Amino acid sequence: MRCKRGTFAKQRQPFVPQINVRITEEQLLWLSSQVKPFRNKSAVIRDLIDSTIQGVDSDAKLSAYHVGAGRPQGNSRPLTGTQPSPEQPLGVAGALQIQQSLSQPTTVVPVPAQEIEDEKNTINVKNQKKARKPRAKATKGSPEFEAFWKRYQACQHLVQSQPKGAALEQWKQIVPDEVSADDLMRAIEAADQESQRRSTPDWEQRLPMCSKWLKDGYYCTYLEEKQPQERKPSWML
Repeated sequence: MRCKRGTFAKQRQPFVPQINVRITEEQLLWLSSQVKPFRNKSAVIRDLIDSTIQGVDSDAKLSAYHVGAGRPQGNSRPLTGTQPSPEQPLGVAGALQIQQSLSQPTTVVPVPAQEIEDEKNTINVKNQKKARKPRAKATKGSPEFEAFWKRYQACQHLVQSQPKGAALEQWKQIVPDEVSADDLMRAIEAADQESQRRSTPDWEQRLPMCSKWLKDGYYCTYLEEKQPQERKPSWML
C-alpha cells in the first residue's frame, strides 16, 4: 500500500506460477525440518531448484531465506557422507548427495551353485569335527594281563558291561604282590567251569565285571587248597 495525495493505492503483486508436487512421507519430514521463521516450504523448494541450476559443489550453501534475499547468511556446512544430528538439519547439498547415492544401481554378482554347495559341505565337515568326541586311548597291559583278559572274556556267562581300563587298574594293584598271574588264570578256569555247571536253560550264573571279580577277591574261592578229610576207623565210630 502506498499513499498518493491522501489516498491509498493497492500495489499489484507479480504473477508467480504455481505447481503441485507429490512427495513421500520421508521427503515431507525432511522438508518440514528445513522450515524456519520467514522461510516456508515453498521457499525451501525454490532454494533447492536454484541450487541445482547454479551447480551444487562441496562448498554449496543453502540460503537462509527465500530466493532473492541476497547473499546467503548463516553458517556454511561442507558436504559429508555422514548423517546429520537431530540438532542440525540436513542441508540441500547433503540431501542431494544422499539421493544420488540411493539412486545408483546395485550390482548383483551371481554366485555359481557349485561354489555354494562346496561351502556348505565345508561347514558341515567342520561341524562334524567339532562334534566328534575324542576317542579313548586303547588300553593295553602286560602280556600276562592281556592273556588273562582274553580268557575272562571267553567265559560263557558274563555280564554285558566289561570295562577293560578298570580291570587293568585292579590287576596292577594285586599282581604280583597278592596273587600271581598263573594263579588268576587257574582261578578263572575254575570259575568258568562252575558257572557253566550251575547254569540252567532258565537261569544263568553270570560272572561279574572283571574289575569287580579282581577287587572283591572272587578268585580266592578257587585258589583254596581242598585237603581230603581224614576217615576215622570203623571201630571209632
